[in-house]
Amino acid sequence: MRNKLTFALLLLALCAALLVPTPGSARRLYYAEEFYLYVLNLYHTNPNLERNIRFMQWALVSPFDNPVRSLALIQTENDFARYKTLFKMHVNMLIIDSTLQLARRYDKEHVYFFNLEWAKSLKESFAIARYFYEVSLNYWDEVLKHAETLNGMEGRITLEEWEDEYELIRRGEFDYKKIIDRQIERLEGRAAVVDAYLARAEGKTGPATHDGEAVSPAEGAPRSGSRTSRISLYSFP
Repeated sequence: MRNKLTFALLLLALCAALLVPTPGSARRLYYAEEFYLYVLNLYHTNPNLERNIRFMQWALVSPFDNPVRSLALIQTENDFARYKTLFKMHVNMLIIDSTLQLARRYDKEHVYFFNLEWAKSLKESFAIARYFYEVSLNYWDEVLKHAETLNGMEGRITLEEWEDEYELIRRGEFDYKKIIDRQIERLEGRAAVVDAYLARAEGKTGPATHDGEAVSPAEGAPRSGSRTSRISLYSFP
């Protein structure tokens, strides 16, 4: 009886070992849709925005799955071409959204006099915020490029949210550049307040301020409309 029990336990242990997945048993993400869906499941809850951006970048350069497994109903070659272009436009929009969230983490809506005790830290933080705003502008260029491609395509696919997003961009009713340029302009004003404070603290002459608002930008502060060509951290392949 004891031998039978021992044999049964060994058999159960063997079956359990066979059912446990090994590190190499899971297939790595490969198709564009897989990277997109992986991030989408965590998009609104995962605080690791840089990781999300990286996965969406991989989605942009990965091959698409067979049309049978697409995220939309694909019936013609034109449907598939439109689907791929809409996909890239939409993913670039998601990257912009995440990058702007990063920018807002380093930006500050108001600079009050009691904040200036940490002026040097604010100056560094504002530089990082501007960096991410500039990154977002680069991805907006990519959105416009794909929207322009869609202008020459006929038809409409079953991804209504993406199609509506494209229509808003096409009609000029949604323009991330205007939004981001406005944020950069406001950031420059706050950065000028900090620069003026640091200049006075070092015994130099800086621009006057009134109630936490700069009268004029500090010398050397970034100006609205200045752009870097491509920013290395989130550069395009």
